[in-house]
Amino acid sequence: MNRRVIAWAGILVLSVSVSTPAGSDDIRTVEVPLGAAGDVPVAEIVARLATASGLAIERPPAGLTLSTRGLSRALTKALLAEALGPGVDIAFSPRAMVLKFDAGVLSPARRAEWTRRLRDLADRATEAANRRENYGMHALSSYRPNDPSRPTICMVHGLNSSSGGFVYVIPWLEEAGYGIVIYDYPFNQPIGESCAAFARDWAAFRKKTGDRQPWAIFAHSMGALLARSLIEDDATWAGDVSSLIMVAPVNQGSNLARVQTVVQLLNGLQSINEKKTSRAMLHLADGTGQSARDMLPGSPFLRKLNRRPRREGVAYHIIAGDRGILTPEARARIEAQLGLTNRNAGLFGRLAQAAAADLPAVLDELTDGSGDGAVAVDRTRLDGVEDHVVIHANHAELIRAPLLFSEPGPVACMPDVLRRLDADRRRKQK
Repeated sequence: MNRRVIAWAGILVLSVSVSTPAGSDDIRTVEVPLGAAGDVPVAEIVARLATASGLAIERPPAGLTLSTRGLSRALTKALLAEALGPGVDIAFSPRAMVLKFDAGVLSPARRAEWTRRLRDLADRATEAANRRENYGMHALSSYRPNDPSRPTICMVHGLNSSSGGFVYVIPWLEEAGYGIVIYDYPFNQPIGESCAAFARDWAAFRKKTGDRQPWAIFAHSMGALLARSLIEDDATWAGDVSSLIMVAPVNQGSNLARVQTVVQLLNGLQSINEKKTSRAMLHLADGTGQSARDMLPGSPFLRKLNRRPRREGVAYHIIAGDRGILTPEARARIEAQLGLTNRNAGLFGRLAQAAAADLPAVLDELTDGSGDGAVAVDRTRLDGVEDHVVIHANHAELIRAPLLFSEPGPVACMPDVLRRLDADRRRKQK
């Protein structure tokens, strides 16, 4: 990760205050063991604090954990400090989270407030755990298993999104005669974990429904990496994908992924500061931008994935956009100011060039004509995929993500998508 990003994030985290126990001779200590990945179960925090306090608090569902590694540790500490209030010290040993609280919180004057805080933490953990139930495969009413006249398309979203991002795409596909299954997942965790979950959920859903027909996959942005992992991994391949439509895929990564960790840090801090405990817990449980590191060009994840060959028998299609947010003229001015276009720029210019070594690649992603504002056209390409089309739309416009558009309007990619799906169906029927 960029060291400047880490430094900035560290400054922001240090600005979050954490309470410490008031002076008392009766300090109670609770230790909650950390998991192998350095995570701490929220249910165990609630249960052990309740036991140490002699309170009957309903234990929240298991499975919701908070990371204690890297920047996540400070956010987890700040979240719990906000939830538990003054009089609690939160620290870490190599194998446990250590919570110390002043037994004075159990005095008649303070017991009700302490009980309320523990119950509220349990309730918010339950709420966050229930929201995680939305992850996985979900069939829309258009889905018809084993009906060749209504083939299935599985929709896989990308970073900072959800299946709701396809709200304008789905009606086009259903009107054209397709059944839809959507897939939601926590996009901030390491991409390898999301790929493994996608493969498990895919197989489990098809087994549950008894579906034996191959599906098409429509994947946007980072979602293409999950789809490719399923298709191109011999361990997960079951011959059940007919077509892969990749829209604005980050096949070769994106330099703009560097900002994701800071974005997630700020989102977590905002949720904590606004006392939106359940949102903050869900946010931290889902990760704080590990997927962004996996999307950086040349990352170990991308190198491993891109070494795999394309899957024979699957029709691959790529639709990229080139409507960037910088004009070519604005880009030229930036490069000139930093001396990136002048080999004889002198000492200052050479220092600027060294400091901005990756700036040309970033500008490719942002510049109109070479990128869609998030990924460069060249980074959407994939060896072995000949069908690559570029249309003049930005990263969100390609699927007309509702985050930016309140009206359905035209969906830039749909004419190209429908033509390719129709051609794939006709080839299969021959």
